[in-house]
Amino acid sequence: MNYLRENKTRLELARDVGLEVIDQLPKGSQIVVLDSTGPRSQFDRDRGASIDRIDQLADADGSADLNALVDNAIALLEKNDKARKELYLLTDFGAVDWDSQSVEATWKQRLERYPDIHFSLLDVGAENPVNVSLGDLHLDRTVVSEKDLIGIRTELSCLGCSGRQLIECYVFNSNGNPEKKGERWLDCQPGDQLPIEFQIRAGDQGILQGYVELSRQDDLPVDNRRYFTISVRDPYQMLLVAPEPVEQQTRNLSTAIAPPTLSQQGETRYELEAISYAALSDENMDGLDAVWLLDPPPIPSAQWNQLLTLVDGGTGLAIALGSDAGMTPEVFNATASLEIMPAPLQRQWRGDLYLAPDRLEHPLLRRFKSREGSIPWQENPVFKIWEVGALDAQARVVIPYNNGKPALITREQGRGRILLLTTSLTAGSGKPWNELLAPREMAWPGFVLVGMMAEYLVGGTEAELNYRTGEVARLPIYAEDRDIDSYLLQTPTGSRRIAPTDQGEQLLVSGTEIPGNYRIGAGGNEGTEYGFSVNLPVRQTNLSRADRVDWADRYPPDRLPIHTLTDSLNRLREDAEAKTKWEAAPWLLLALSIVVAVEGLLATFFYRRTRSS
Repeated sequence: MNYLRENKTRLELARDVGLEVIDQLPKGSQIVVLDSTGPRSQFDRDRGASIDRIDQLADADGSADLNALVDNAIALLEKNDKARKELYLLTDFGAVDWDSQSVEATWKQRLERYPDIHFSLLDVGAENPVNVSLGDLHLDRTVVSEKDLIGIRTELSCLGCSGRQLIECYVFNSNGNPEKKGERWLDCQPGDQLPIEFQIRAGDQGILQGYVELSRQDDLPVDNRRYFTISVRDPYQMLLVAPEPVEQQTRNLSTAIAPPTLSQQGETRYELEAISYAALSDENMDGLDAVWLLDPPPIPSAQWNQLLTLVDGGTGLAIALGSDAGMTPEVFNATASLEIMPAPLQRQWRGDLYLAPDRLEHPLLRRFKSREGSIPWQENPVFKIWEVGALDAQARVVIPYNNGKPALITREQGRGRILLLTTSLTAGSGKPWNELLAPREMAWPGFVLVGMMAEYLVGGTEAELNYRTGEVARLPIYAEDRDIDSYLLQTPTGSRRIAPTDQGEQLLVSGTEIPGNYRIGAGGNEGTEYGFSVNLPVRQTNLSRADRVDWADRYPPDRLPIHTLTDSLNRLREDAEAKTKWEAAPWLLLALSIVVAVEGLLATFFYRRTRSS
């Protein structure tokens, strides 16, 4: 509704139309104005209150549910015994709000169920809109190390226009000033949706924030800039524990997690240390982000307990089973920690298998989503696995084999997470158990999977720093900050104090209706900092108009008519004159003012606290 046409936004036009509708009502009319500030239980106290509510309507994030607002309106009308009941909706008539079967079905049911209510749509949208916009931002990762290259992807959309467009990427430096990190020139034609990608270096530790924007502003500036936040930290510390010879047995996994070329250049996000099981009891594991047990033998209870303490504190643990667990698993099961192992071992099993995930919804598998349906799982055979018994109640199979047996199992434990892979990741001493990390091109799914396992173990797949307007931001508090009882939140429009929740383990931030970068700090310049970004969903600024050609076939014209600005006010004036004849039975008008350009059916708006907000 911020779209500008003839020096007036759709929101300004909607306010004018709403006020004129109110002005045309006869004396004695009862009125209520509904918006996304919440449900109403009664009509406005007088005409002046209705005018004030319309006059103060402002932009909103569109998170309110139009169906709930309409149901609220209908409930108010139905409990009233006035002779005539009317409900007006002010809309920009966007395709995302009206051109769907579900919307049509909902309204047909509504018109049939409430024949005594007169519904009308007042179209305040712009015919033949013109707009250039940026799509949602997609980041490779949101938690990275200092040397990481970060991929930032979006797309350029052109509605009703063409031309050469410049898209730029900026990040804020330590002084809070934006620095350009890249630019792309694209030629677009009407209807184009062109991909854009930038790569930026993470840089110093801390919160990295920035934005991607169109250099040329147009008549809808709100979708010309998209914001992002990334957390930069020191490289993750990982311990690989393997049978002798350690270097040989960990080579494949080390190459997959931290490629040698990146390690030599100091650009890997992981620092790896490899030891034998004989050295495990003497290893100082303080500060580790993840531990991998490769082909583990039965190990003493004291070492399982040590690992359990680490996992409870937030360290990730991966267990890749192999031949050293023994041909008979009784000894392994007897010593293994029940709090760590998601399931007991049963027997080794040989066959022609391969990984066969039926869904890619788990965060651990998100990198496969873009290649869904074309991943060569069958080209990466698995020859030998461990069958496991009944899974723990908290365990979940992330990937099965093609025969349905569990391949990769995950389980939450304390503040950490556990992964159990039922086939080996070591080189072994005989025939390999699988070809997941074979040195060939078609083995790429195994390398991607191991990389995502590493990221999942350290929590990188679950760090959410980028939100949509209206969502509640949830930021875990660092362990060293849990004695801080107050933080300063800086928003795009001001600042306020907030307090942690959940015994000091989390920061919850609501009131995210304004797109932009948000920062949270305590202790001044030398203190701690957090941050996140908020963006409008793309569909909220989609100006494509709904198809009105067959509107009369979809809805009875006298039950859900559309009034344009050229004819609606004349029609309403005629109705208003006719209403004066009904003074013995006062009419009831329900003015439902809705701002469109949001997700759901229509958009809504919030009150402005001041005229300038």
